[in-house]
Amino acid sequence: MAYKILIYGANGYTGKLIAREAKEKEIPVELAGRNTEAIKKLSKETNFPYHIVKLTEKENLEKLLEGFHTVIHCAGPFSETAIPMVEACIKSKTNYLDITGEIWVFEDIMKYHEQAKKANIALIPGVGFDVVPTDCLARYLKEKLPTATSLELAFVGSKTGMSRGTAVTMAKNISKGGFIRDNGEIKNVPLAYEVKEIEFTHRKQWSMTIPWGDLMTSYHQTKIPNIKVFSGASLKMINKIKKFRTLKFLLGIAWIQKLVRRKIENSVTGPSDKNLETGKTYVIGTITDESGKSFTTELITPEAYFLTAKTALTSAIKLEESTLNGYLTPAQAFGIDFIMEFENVERIDRT
Repeated sequence: MAYKILIYGANGYTGKLIAREAKEKEIPVELAGRNTEAIKKLSKETNFPYHIVKLTEKENLEKLLEGFHTVIHCAGPFSETAIPMVEACIKSKTNYLDITGEIWVFEDIMKYHEQAKKANIALIPGVGFDVVPTDCLARYLKEKLPTATSLELAFVGSKTGMSRGTAVTMAKNISKGGFIRDNGEIKNVPLAYEVKEIEFTHRKQWSMTIPWGDLMTSYHQTKIPNIKVFSGASLKMINKIKKFRTLKFLLGIAWIQKLVRRKIENSVTGPSDKNLETGKTYVIGTITDESGKSFTTELITPEAYFLTAKTALTSAIKLEESTLNGYLTPAQAFGIDFIMEFENVERIDRT
């Protein structure tokens, strides 16, 4: 089959992983982005064709996309880049995928549902670790307990490491505080609003609430009105984050944002190759109804970035052979067991 898949932002940390995954799997893709030198270098490494275009070059972007069935959008922060790409995809009638985990990006893209249906294209944000495992787990749990009114999701990596793009996104959004879903509404709460020790398979881990994409995606597909997402963190890290509660307004100031962003771009490189290949991520979901009945399941997956390269590319391949259209979450698009299609993924029912 002649695939027509474009990776935009291919020179970023995760974009490179997806491109290398495509090369290993012998899936022909093309690369695009605005950084000429970096894109050319990756093209030489992978032997994939490349294109240089900025998101602000609307006509050039639309013309480029017309030659592709699906784009995997990897250029963050997605709060700045997603909508220009979505609008270009609608004009060019190209399926849109991205790897975001940003709450408001999901909501913004949902608003294009009807336009996407008319264009007969699919809009599926969050086809990486954000939010494939948690999205599939939420739907799995909902089927186990259809009467559920609350959902808690938690995850932790056995070996941590953050990409530059993820770090920039976190710094950009930290001034907004935290969020949970409460009685069907998104509620703004302090950073590390709730902290507790969670027993994962490999260890007990202190965890804190974070503003994760499932507050949108899990609610969209399950309609469970109360949702919290926790991430594992050291107590030292949690205490540092709590201190930001009184200083978070500073990170909303433009010139301070620029300083933080520059520092991150010069210091954060992402997980090592060894950690990518050997690391694991543990995801626990607990669903509860008003009677107190609950059900808990744990997923064990490969390292988050390693998994993202596989889920993003597989999502694009599936779209090449589908007629899906409109806004969809990964589990809505590809099924409750999508996450189980990948090697070294385990799903363990605890109750």
